Amino acid sequence: MINNIMSNGVKIEIFGIKFDDLKMGEVLEKIKGFLESVQDKQYYIVLPYSEFVVKAQKDEEFRNILNQADLCLCEGRGLWLMTKFLGRKIKESINGIELIYKLNQELRIKNQGIFLFGGKTGVAEKVREKLGKGVIGVENGYQDFNKAIEKINLAKPEILLVGLGSPKQEKFIYENLNKMPSIKLAIGIGGAFDFISGRVKRAPRILRKIGMEWLWRLIMQPKRIKRIFKGVSGLLLLTLKKSANIKKD
Repeated sequence: MINNIMSNGVKIEIFGIKFDDLKMGEVLEKIKGFLESVQDKQYYIVLPYSEFVVKAQKDEEFRNILNQADLCLCEGRGLWLMTKFLGRKIKESINGIELIYKLNQELRIKNQGIFLFGGKTGVAEKVREKLGKGVIGVENGYQDFNKAIEKINLAKPEILLVGLGSPKQEKFIYENLNKMPSIKLAIGIGGAFDFISGRVKRAPRILRKIGMEWLWRLIMQPKRIKRIFKGVSGLLLLTLKKSANIKKD
């Protein structure tokens, strides 16, 4: 288990999940505070998008992990648009890929090490090439957890980026962070490794802006159709139900 410290910012609860209402600059300031904290604490960040929200409705453990995170950030643009539609607008959708780039740039200055855990064999290595010397260790997502934890502890990084997919990555962090004492901050980053490595091409900016990145990913990875359909349709259904309840009230 993790000793949790909730952020001091405003929380916006929607679909049973408590999101931090922060812009990217504010997120980076929060992270800076986590890393510079002299307290003997470990922190973790989650980045929910539509698929997370749908899964969390039936998985209470997963929902609790999201709500206990030190920062719970709205990643999906589509999810952000739904919050706006429901009158619960969050300041900004935080893209996990952009967060990693900005975080890595900051860490290079301070020489704080990052460990990458997740993705298919060879993907994390390609991400390390893109991010540079700030990455001090990698392990693919198909490795036994105990062996991965052992490798992480040998590297002694301060930041751990976990790309195992949801809810696997969030549960891994929640259940195992205290077994990796050097880690000050862990972040569940979903499929970001695939995009940063170049394994999957990112959607054009216009599609990202209008919340249609899911369609691009479906075109690029048609095998994900079932997951994407459940996430998008599930979020729309939740939004319609929530909207109907608001009108009744």
